[in-house]
Amino acid sequence: MGIANTRPDYQPERIIRRLEARLTLASFLTGLIVGCASPESASAGCEITDPNDHAVTNTSVGDWPAELSWREVWRAGGLNEAEVLVRPAGVAVSPDGSVAIADWGLAEVVVLGPGGEWRRTVTAHGEGPGEVQAPVAVAWVNAHTLLILDVSAFRLVTLDLGSGSASVTPVDPAFMSPVFAAGQVRFVELQPDGTVWLEFPGPIEDGWEERSFVRWSPDNPVNDTVLWSRARGFAGATLAAWPRSLLGVGPETWVVSNPVGNYELEVFDREGTRLVRFCHVGAALPLSPAERGEDADAEMPDAWRDALRELGEPPNPAIISRIVVDLDGRIWVQRDRPLPGAFDGHGAGATYDVFLPSGRFLGSIRLPDKQRLLEARGRRVWTLHTGELGESSIVALEMEGL
Repeated sequence: MGIANTRPDYQPERIIRRLEARLTLASFLTGLIVGCASPESASAGCEITDPNDHAVTNTSVGDWPAELSWREVWRAGGLNEAEVLVRPAGVAVSPDGSVAIADWGLAEVVVLGPGGEWRRTVTAHGEGPGEVQAPVAVAWVNAHTLLILDVSAFRLVTLDLGSGSASVTPVDPAFMSPVFAAGQVRFVELQPDGTVWLEFPGPIEDGWEERSFVRWSPDNPVNDTVLWSRARGFAGATLAAWPRSLLGVGPETWVVSNPVGNYELEVFDREGTRLVRFCHVGAALPLSPAERGEDADAEMPDAWRDALRELGEPPNPAIISRIVVDLDGRIWVQRDRPLPGAFDGHGAGATYDVFLPSGRFLGSIRLPDKQRLLEARGRRVWTLHTGELGESSIVALEMEGL
């Protein structure tokens, strides 16, 4: 996820209107690389035997039927004046299907019922124990307790929804400050045990920026760098067409991609023990005219288009651009690449390859237009939809055809 302008004095116009009426693994993984089959030999599949003697063979044919579709179950927010959302930064889904929304734009956390009914705003803006200033992530500790990451206040807020009581756990400023100083949260995940994952900015040299994924928790209060790679970019934007290591974090596992662009992923448990390493046969999508700086209608500054043309094409375009680990531990791998500066990098209407935690390929599915994947469990997926007027909705969809 990417969230720009995280400084506490930021006041979006829609907030005002509402007041009136959300150890490095890259080099380690490089040494483990074993080649997958080329796209031309997709029917033969690809197989990697990792150091734990696990082997996963994947082909382009998965377990899911080729024809899958979506059915909208419910929608909250949007143009409904009683359900205002400004900039949802993340959601968390409880076992019963209730949805907590960290709305960084409103500096509030909202809870929806399992059927999408708007229950209530459970926090206020402020510095008190049950208040937040810039919530960017939320997790369910249990059916009645929320954990909220308040990025500008450098703290975790634990909120008991039943009693309304709250407690605060400080987060090491040395962990939060690099991201806060950059003015942009490029990646953030919060696990129920209080572990926070952030992507740190780094020095830039010749158009390459050092990026590292770092975690911190109250039980292990050190800045633990778990992944490092170089990212191609300019003007603070990452060019998704250039391969780099990516990270996906779920409640119990985390997944990293190959740093040089092969379609290979590794799955780790919460303690960092490698569970499995697997590959897939997908090929990179061709670069679009906008990615080459040739599309005058693309929503980016003219200077960015000039820079893209001067930079040229990557030798091996990135096959994937995002990893999401859902509540079932399934791994959703986004194939479409967002343009520089694209909202959150989530990929509206993107295609995802979906794998079991074991690495076995299930199938591919494309989200509806203008919908970005937030969370999934079983056949249900929760998305962020941005409308024609910029309004935000949280939508529950179900896959049909399974």
